[in-house]
Amino acid sequence: MIRAAYLGPQGTFSEEAATAFGRFCGFSLLKPYPAISLCVRAVEKGEADYAVVPLENSLAGSVPETLDLLTAGTELKIQAELDVPIELCLLALEAETEAIRKICSHPQALDQCRNFLQQNFPEVPTIPVLSTAEAAAMAVAQGKGTAAIAGRKAAEQYGLMVLAAGIEDNISTTRFIALGRENSSLLRPEKTSLVFSVKNVAGSLYTVLRAFAEYKVNLTRIESRPAKSRLGEYIFFVDLDGTLQDAAVQAAVREAAAEAVMLKLLGSYPVLRRSRA
Repeated sequence: MIRAAYLGPQGTFSEEAATAFGRFCGFSLLKPYPAISLCVRAVEKGEADYAVVPLENSLAGSVPETLDLLTAGTELKIQAELDVPIELCLLALEAETEAIRKICSHPQALDQCRNFLQQNFPEVPTIPVLSTAEAAAMAVAQGKGTAAIAGRKAAEQYGLMVLAAGIEDNISTTRFIALGRENSSLLRPEKTSLVFSVKNVAGSLYTVLRAFAEYKVNLTRIESRPAKSRLGEYIFFVDLDGTLQDAAVQAAVREAAAEAVMLKLLGSYPVLRRSRA
């Protein structure tokens, strides 16, 4: 039995991601946890084999808690990644939109549906809650007059009607990762992620990145975040094509590590692609 912890509660996009991961990886038990860190701890304590957590959204950017855990909060490695399209819907127990007196959702979801709300419910107050699934639960508990913005999974989970679908201002995608122990890699890896820091002197970042250029290793993402030590110091997250089984990648990482103050490999892993059918 392969167990996966995911960021709950039930009905979230994280559950949708965990379900999709399960089709590739054979997850037989999914269990929600209330925080990303608790998903990770569940694997570390042996309560789960994998933790499915969000890494970044194409509109809202990276998830700070996940990045912080990857940097220094866990030794678990990325075992796979999967992109999940985010479709937001207006949900309620009854079909009459005229009866809606308040709309609940996660602050990010409310912001992503700003145009829809201004055009269709300009006088209706919006209520921020911890998750889209919690918003769906509130719509059920409070009944007529309360609507939620959430996904179709939440509508199914809580027995709500979809009054309007695809109400987000811009189409977005969230990148989810499955974290696990280093020897539990799923499928064939094709991508590597790492994090590093450099000295706060001229040219230090260039000397690290030059190693990848010299060995013609393609960097698909680089992102900086404050190092949380002192002002002006940063850490850098990098994704690259290839794995440490590739001689060029191995050499580039070795040279980059020699120039960096700190370099940590976050994992080499497959990129899972869901069928469009």
